[in-house]
Amino acid sequence: GNLGATTWQSLCLILPVTLLVALVCLLLAKPLNLWILGEDNAQTLGLSIKKTRTVILLTAGILSGTITAFVGPIAFVGIAVPHIAKGIFRTFDHRTLLVACAICGAATMLLCDILSQLPANPIPINAVTSLLGGPMIIWIILKGEKI
Repeated sequence: GNLGATTWQSLCLILPVTLLVALVCLLLAKPLNLWILGEDNAQTLGLSIKKTRTVILLTAGILSGTITAFVGPIAFVGIAVPHIAKGIFRTFDHRTLLVACAICGAATMLLCDILSQLPANPIPINAVTSLLGGPMIIWIILKGEKI
């Protein structure tokens, strides 16, 4: 992946999709909060698990496909950042977590991009994200959390 190849023209194409997906994510916050209680409890409280799961998968697919098409694949950010955000904000409320993940993800990517360009010979951004994400995954596994 490479953030350096992103232009204002590509940003104009990415922005509407990102804003639409962000709106859908915010609308999904309450169903996701119900889902934390478990599928059976969420269903008892009126959540359509199948419909919610479909919307989540479509939303995630559209967002990840759009971003990957413009910047390429970037490793570990999608796995590490939500755990970082949960640790910083100490909440399971998705109304907060969705915004926190967006902010932490953007900050993480900017930091990794800056670090990848610091050496005299720039290194791929995946090398920097792997240095962050690899130990994070090991820590999550050792701690016994679900990924």
